[in-house]
Parts: sequence; structure tokens; C-alpha cells
Amino acid sequence: MNVQGAETLIQMMQGVLVSGIVKASVELDVYTKIAEGAGTVPAIAKEIGCPERSTRILLDALASLGLVTKASEEYALMPATAQFFVRGKPTYLGLLIQTFGGSRMWTSSQKLAAAVRRGCSVLPDYDETQRQPFWETFAQSGAYAPGAAAQALDTALATWCAERATVRVLDLAAGSGVYGFTLARRPNVHLTVLDFAYVLAESRHWAKRLQVDESRVRYIEGNLFEVDFGGPYDLVIASHIYQHFDAAKCASLTAKVGRALAPEGRLAVHDFLYNAALSEFRVGSSTLHAKSAGSALFAVTVLMWARNGEMYGIDDYARWFAEAKLRPAGVHASAGMPSSFLFADA
Repeated sequence: MNVQGAETLIQMMQGVLVSGIVKASVELDVYTKIAEGAGTVPAIAKEIGCPERSTRILLDALASLGLVTKASEEYALMPATAQFFVRGKPTYLGLLIQTFGGSRMWTSSQKLAAAVRRGCSVLPDYDETQRQPFWETFAQSGAYAPGAAAQALDTALATWCAERATVRVLDLAAGSGVYGFTLARRPNVHLTVLDFAYVLAESRHWAKRLQVDESRVRYIEGNLFEVDFGGPYDLVIASHIYQHFDAAKCASLTAKVGRALAPEGRLAVHDFLYNAALSEFRVGSSTLHAKSAGSALFAVTVLMWARNGEMYGIDDYARWFAEAKLRPAGVHASAGMPSSFLFADA
């Protein structure tokens, strides 16, 4: 009997419990209280307003998961939780628990077998449902999480942007708008943010929080397949959009973007890249470590939440770029994220 193998399987089956533990610790703001100096059960319990017994049980669980350390009766943060789970830090990821630990994820995961049988989401409010409330929730929580990816995009485009007197940017299905807003810190960037009206209400909040110069920002309300993009634009950002649609819609979207681009304009796609080998793979001189494995796992979320979503590979994007008369302009890993940027030029 392979006891070690059995233990691994049991740990996997306890995944929902782990998610619940992380969710509770974030909601109770345990990490912030420890960072502020509370290190013992009585001190932390007082700060989070909970009984000492239940606080101890939660803290010991966090220690067993490697999220905090325990030495004698003192608890301390690990480097990752100190960086990403302390409220107020620019790298804070705690709000993302609303997405990965929220009721939508928990409910849909219980219906995964049904989704596999049907071949798509069995949820009544799947991704493309009119006024899908999830997108508003994601916009509320989604500016901190992709901050590192937005910075990676800004870095990748630094020279490209600097070479232009003005950079007209369109951020498609922008959600929080963090990708466009990060680029808009550059004084030569003029930004257009597109999403549904109820989502753009949150985008505007993030613009204020991120202190964006609103004189260089305008908003377009509507469905990205139906609304006129306007333009022309020097840069169009499409972050985590393609994964929600079938190949025909992806080709149609790429063609529409191509028509909105100015001569020498650029499309920046940010998404998961699928590789059937489920292993690291190379694009040019870059090795994209573990990206495909992350894509395979996220594909399950797409299956649970969308009717026609899919993870696509380099060859799929290359075909859509060619059909839209765009030239591939490189692939860049998104540091710390299981996704990548693909660039294509008009």
C-alpha cells in the first residue's frame, strides 16, 4: 500500500478546507494584526475580536500550512504573507479571495462533474449572462491582484512608449482598469477604458484610488463585441478575454482590434498559454516555466463558468493575428503570474 500516495490524495480532497482557512484569515485580517505587533493568541484574538480558543485553532492551521510561523507561543508572518496579505501594501492580494474563495467558486466546483458531462457551464449565471454580477465583484477586488502583471506590461512597453510623442491606449473589458491606469502614469498616454456600465463604476473608483489624471481618460460603455471601439489606437490591451470565448469569436475580436489599430499600432494580449505537453516550453529565447500547467488548471474554472471558453496556444493566436493582418511581436512571461503577454503589430 502506497501510504504516501494516499496522504497526497487526502490532502487534495481537503483543498476546499484550505481555501476556507485562507479566506477566514484574510477576512479577519489576521496578517495585518500580526504585522502591527500582535504575536500571541491573546493579543491576536483581542485585535480580531474573536475568542482565544478559536483564534488558536485558526493560527495553528495557518502555521501548518506555512502561512505563519510558530515559535513557543509567538506567531510571525512568512515573507509571502508579509508581502501579499498585509492590508494597505501596494502588493496586497487579500481582495482576490472574493474571486478564488467566493461563493461562485465553491458552488461551481460542486457542479464540475455536471459541467464535464454537459461540456460547458451548468450555472444559470454563466460568464456571458447579461449584467453578470461577478464582473462587478471582480472589478472591486481586481486591481491589487494584477498589479504585478500590469507593471510587467508597463516595463515590457517602456521603450516602445517612450519612442512615441502620444500613445493612445484602449483597455478592453478593463474591469478595475489597472493595466491601462498603470500605463497612464506616463504623461504621453491617453487612455480609453471599455467595459459594461456597471463595471465602469468600479473602474472610475480605481482611477481615483490610483490617482490617475482623469483629463487623459475616457470611458466607453458596452459589450466589446457590439460597441464601436472608435480609434485609431496605438495600443489595445486585451487581458484575460480570449479564454472566455470560442475560436470563432476570438478570431472576430482580433479582426475588430486590427481595424481599430493605427498604422504601427500594437495589440497586447494577456492570457494563459496552453501547451498540450503540460510542461515548460520555449518561445524565442524565453522559457515559460509551469505556464502550461497553470493554464490546464485554470481551464477548469473556464469550463465551470463559461459556455464556450477555452485555453489557447501560441499557434491559435498566430493564426488569428495573421487573419487580422497583424504581425507577431514577441511573447513575454508575466512574472509571478501563470499567464503571459503576446504582442502583435499592425
